[in-house]
Amino acid sequence: MSDIQTKIEEARLQAREVCATEGSDSSACAVAYDELEELSAEASHQRAKTDEGHKTSLQQYCDDNPDAAECRLYED
Repeated sequence: MSDIQTKIEEARLQAREVCATEGSDSSACAVAYDELEELSAEASHQRAKTDEGHKTSLQQYCDDNPDAAECRLYED
């Protein structure tokens, strides 16, 4: 499990514990879940960055052969 996933799981457990002891409508509960949401957003951003670096075979082909019929873009 990656470091960010470990932190997310720890934050999830912490948020549940805080909300159970302080109450689900407490400010401490809201803060705990805000921290969990921020970690989840960071993990999503990191996944998006790694996905950008991977091109499909068609994208690679079009980079190498921009004049190929398969790579033409038509405008309305």
